[in-house]
Amino acid sequence: MLYMTSLEKTEQSRHLVEHEAGQYLLRYAIKEEYGIQVLPAIEKGTYGKPYFPSASNIHFNISHAGYMVVCAVAQAEVGVDIEAVRKIREGMVERVLTKTERGWLEKREDKESSFIRLWNLKESYVKMTGEGLSKDFREIEFFLPDEDFDEILCNQKGYSFFQKEVKKHMYLALCIKQARVPEEMKKMHILF
Repeated sequence: MLYMTSLEKTEQSRHLVEHEAGQYLLRYAIKEEYGIQVLPAIEKGTYGKPYFPSASNIHFNISHAGYMVVCAVAQAEVGVDIEAVRKIREGMVERVLTKTERGWLEKREDKESSFIRLWNLKESYVKMTGEGLSKDFREIEFFLPDEDFDEILCNQKGYSFFQKEVKKHMYLALCIKQARVPEEMKKMHILF
């Protein structure tokens, strides 16, 4: 399931506030989904991906950006990313996208949004695998239709993807290690 919240801007560090909200969403999600009242101990894998060593059948991932926080929990490996559309830094397109993706992007009028859609999906994948930014993003290739978010194809087999514009210029992407994204994973539980 996906759990999401938006935060008010505060005097505290945005990163700290978003991190605390992510922990709150995780506690709430495992209580709702699995009836677990106390958050199990969390450890980190080789590349820093957090996991529950005492509950290996429960997988989770958290992402935050621009005072928005999302948490995914599932019984399969899962990665989630949330990204705000922003100006593309010089050289990013060449360092991140495959030749095919660059060709698709070149034809798009909304280059920033289209680039962020691809970046968002790639982030969800590397967060699911736990490789993070150590992975060369050009090894992951997406084939996106112009507007249909349900038709996301990727060269990485055995994974499925879901993407949604959660608010104007803010995209959420989910990657799960199974043949299809379950319909219940596409439903957003929004908490305030």
